[in-house]
Parts: sequence; C-alpha cells; structure tokens
Amino acid sequence: MVMKVSTAIFSLQRRHIKMQIRNSLITLIIILTAATAFGQTQTGRLTDATQTFSFVPPSGWLAKAGDDDGFALVNEPKTIIMLVKAHNYTNFKAFSDDAGLAADGLELIGEPKAITNGNHFRTAKRMRNGIMVVDACVLFSEDGGGVIVTTLTDEANAAVGYNNCISVSSSVVFNKPKLSAAGDSPLSGKHLLYLYTGNGYSERKDIYLCASGAFYQSTGLGGFTPNDSDGASFGAMGKKHGTWSIVGTKLMLQFQNGGTTTYTISKRLASNEIGLNGSRYFVQTQNICQ
Repeated sequence: MVMKVSTAIFSLQRRHIKMQIRNSLITLIIILTAATAFGQTQTGRLTDATQTFSFVPPSGWLAKAGDDDGFALVNEPKTIIMLVKAHNYTNFKAFSDDAGLAADGLELIGEPKAITNGNHFRTAKRMRNGIMVVDACVLFSEDGGGVIVTTLTDEANAAVGYNNCISVSSSVVFNKPKLSAAGDSPLSGKHLLYLYTGNGYSERKDIYLCASGAFYQSTGLGGFTPNDSDGASFGAMGKKHGTWSIVGTKLMLQFQNGGTTTYTISKRLASNEIGLNGSRYFVQTQNICQ
C-alpha cells in the first residue's frame, strides 16, 4: 500500500508537539503544511499576500493561501504536498546553517546542487509506514530574501515530487519590494511594548521598528508558584530580528530565520496605544534604532 503523505506529516506534527522540538525552518514547513486546509483547484499565476513573489502552481493541484505565510498545495491523489513560502536568508549558507536537519530526524541525501536562482537539496526521514522524502528548492532574490519551494512525499512519488519542485521554482518571479512601506508608516521608528502580569505569570515583549525596515524583538517570560508546588520558578528571554512592513491593516515581521509573524492592527482610545491581534501595546519613542 502506498503511504499517504498526509498521514506521515500528521504523525510528525504530533511527535514534534510532544517532544517540543525547536522550530527550525524544516519543522515549521512540516507543521504548517499539516495544519493547512486545502482549497479549490488553482489555475494561473498565484501571488503572495505581500506581493513580493508569484509562481505557477502544478496543473490540477489544490491550493490554500496561508496567513501571510505563502501557499500550501496538494495533488489530487494527496500523495504529494507542496509549500511555497518566503524566507529572509541572504544566501544558501545562511539557510543551511539554520536548517537544523538532524534535530528533526531528517537525513541529507546526496549533496545540494545549484539550480536557477538558488539551490536544491533532498532529505528523507524513515516513518512507521515508509520513508518520507523532502525536496527543497531554495531561491534567492536580488533584492534580498527569497522563496523556498518544498515537496513532501513517499519514495514511490519522490521523482514526481522533485520534478514539481523544480518546475514551480523555475516559474517564481520576484517583485521589487516597496522600500517606502516601513518609512511611511506612523509606527516607523517606534518601540511597541506589551506587558502582562497575573496569576503568578508575567510576560513582556519589546518590538523596535526601525525606519530602515529592520526590527528587533525581545520576549521575556517569568513566573512562580507558591512554595514551588508545580516546580521551580522559571524565567526565559528570547531575542529575534528581521525586517518589517505594513500590508493594509497588518504588521508583518519577517524573521532572519525565515519565519513570519502577522499582527492585525487596531486603534485604541489612548493615543499612545495600539492593538496587535487584540492585545494592548504601548507606542513609545526609542533610541535602539532610527
């Protein structure tokens, strides 16, 4: 019996959640693909929500646009799943250094090879019902960042998955980014601060939006339980950076590791506050960047 790719991916998703494996780029691809509900058959060229790239999907495939995270596609027999997603890497070395294949149990098959505008590599993972084959085509734009096209399938359909990865990659067209998007926003050069304290838990998030289009983010978590009844008190701090833009009423943060976070912006009564996905953020001046 041919192993259905969807079964293998959902199995990986449960295992990743249970083991709390770190969110490397490949892990995110697997989880996002597994969680995406596919839409109608697509024909013609598709353009991402930020209008930074477009591509031609395979004929007859079903497609679903993610929340500013690109597209997930599947062929009619559901034996091949594809993800087309923007990334923020400057070159293939930066991408490969951050891929974390071993952490995800993926084994590199052969050596990466050059393709038009980028590189292709293949990895595989032994599953309970067979071997999952992952082909990744990592493309780079002259204006920075790029697109990764990934196909996930079993051994029987690996050749077709590879051909579709190459075909879609060759159809990708990059659009020149609107460099004025960040600088023209009222949030340009501002510090967005989120604070929460309650029930023995505290959280702080700082987002610095530079006028250049870069951003810096730090997140602090902490908490305690009376007499450490649920274990010792905890604390954590994470720092990230990347580029930001405003698309309609959405704030998009594209992280250096290739991930993207999108916030819906809403107004609040106080002039020094905004809502991001319904949460209150204070808008402050800053000297971290200008």
